[in-house]
Amino acid sequence: MTPRRGTRQGAAGVTIATACLLVAGCTRGAGRESGGPPTACEGAVALAALPEMLGEASGMARDPRRADLFWLHNDSGNEPILFAVDTTGAVRATVRVTGGSSRDLEDIAPGRCGSDWCLYLGDIGDNRGAYASVLVHQLPLPDVPPGPSGAPAVAPNGAAPGTATHGPYDGVVSPRASWELVYPGGPRDAEGLIVDDARGELLVVTKGRTGPIELYAVPVAELEAAGGATVALRRVGRLAIPVGRNTAQLVTAADLSPDGTRLAIRSYANLFLLRWSGTAAQDTSEAPLVASLLSAFEPQGEGLSWSADGETLYLASEGRDGRPPQLSRIRCPRP
Repeated sequence: MTPRRGTRQGAAGVTIATACLLVAGCTRGAGRESGGPPTACEGAVALAALPEMLGEASGMARDPRRADLFWLHNDSGNEPILFAVDTTGAVRATVRVTGGSSRDLEDIAPGRCGSDWCLYLGDIGDNRGAYASVLVHQLPLPDVPPGPSGAPAVAPNGAAPGTATHGPYDGVVSPRASWELVYPGGPRDAEGLIVDDARGELLVVTKGRTGPIELYAVPVAELEAAGGATVALRRVGRLAIPVGRNTAQLVTAADLSPDGTRLAIRSYANLFLLRWSGTAAQDTSEAPLVASLLSAFEPQGEGLSWSADGETLYLASEGRDGRPPQLSRIRCPRP
């Protein structure tokens, strides 16, 4: 969770470089050689307002069984509920999570669990750097009813949000496993969680509140063998993502493309794309592709998920200053 920002403050916090990106669309970072991520993304666009029940939307993950469905959740101070949302912004199911922690849920990622698919739910937020450990829960994929339920989608940018309440839940899930993780060197605040199935790793991206953007990892096999013991994350290194004093520059989500070749990281203002070959080959001095997200005019963007074809990124935003939470997208085709 990030402290609330006023609209005026958030706009003022965007750097001149970010404003240039809004005009240019995308650019490579300094020192980037050819053969990396794509050279251009299309402008980010708002798709629909999300219903009020997602007023603090934070984590977002595509359901690996369907191209048109995403699982979203709110962050701290809210019940641990998963919302199945389609690409029109309509809520198709609400699923309560029981038996897991919900101190500050910040991100969710799809990943394999044996021969099945699971959702990895990250209770990893720590604004004050006060928690000795964080938790990740491995959840079975919930069933999704074939028909719509919950609130319908409404028009973005100023239209009245949906008014449906949670109502009866379409399902309940409990963690298959839960893991307590510790950082080397003390607590970190983080809002990005990734599962790299091809390389069998769970990754955490820090927020940059008190230092550089860092990447941490742990083998999924080590988690599964832990048997309830606390597991130490390994620091992979620093990511070449700019850190500043502006709230707009804080990292709020991360996701790995379905083919495992592109790592996407977002802040409130920008999208960063890095070529990905796993932590063993990660060049942490590499400068990413940078694309502005300002054209989507998100109230407070904190969610990120790749589409099934790996060509588009969907974005989710909290509501802010009377504006409803929002679903957006940005297309970043492969070169």
